Amino acid sequence: MTIVEKGLIMGRLGASLKSRGIDVREVVDFGEVSEIVRRAGKPYLTPFSSPDFNDFTSENVLWLVGEREGEPAFIGCARLEAIGAEHIESWWSRVFGRAYAPGQTPILNNVRPNVARELRGRIVYFGDLYVAPKMRGSREALRTFVALGHIAVSLKWDPDWTYCFLRERDILRGAAAIYGFTRNFGRPFDWLRDPPAPRQASERLVALPREDLMQVAELAAQAVGSHDEK
Repeated sequence: MTIVEKGLIMGRLGASLKSRGIDVREVVDFGEVSEIVRRAGKPYLTPFSSPDFNDFTSENVLWLVGEREGEPAFIGCARLEAIGAEHIESWWSRVFGRAYAPGQTPILNNVRPNVARELRGRIVYFGDLYVAPKMRGSREALRTFVALGHIAVSLKWDPDWTYCFLRERDILRGAAAIYGFTRNFGRPFDWLRDPPAPRQASERLVALPREDLMQVAELAAQAVGSHDEK
């Protein structure tokens, strides 16, 4: 998919959200994030996405918010993890340890071979996606917002993979498809102790490889077209 193709589809997705009264913007002042999260009604922000736990810059993070009548309707964060040839297990051991068990013994191990084999190079963590209570049930709008986010991530970093963790119950409800993740790796690793809240042992790893982006973007754009023709 070329830059122009990505831009055209991104414009269609943004226009569709606009027709629903939702304006999407990139949060450039990270000091806004906590207030946006509070106004959206999200009860927590994970250490992976929180400006309080990370040295975020415009080069390594992308925060998007969809606002309706001036209030947050959708929010989401994407974080660049350019790990190169490093093994994903050593990367996650450091990241999870710093976030949930600083100064303690390792918190996870036994990353699954298929995960370790695939997740390399330039990867992007997609986290803290949240839908404000007043927008729940609007699956089409959520799918459009996330698809726009995937294209924004691609334009910004062109990652090999974008991934996130989803609870099994959410996957069974179709969340991976709505969020545009085409690969399901199952349980990615073992916790060495009870997962710290809000993490859960039921979490599964879903991901979007670069080669699947066009398919996801085109399907989302087609869905937008079908909605707009009604």
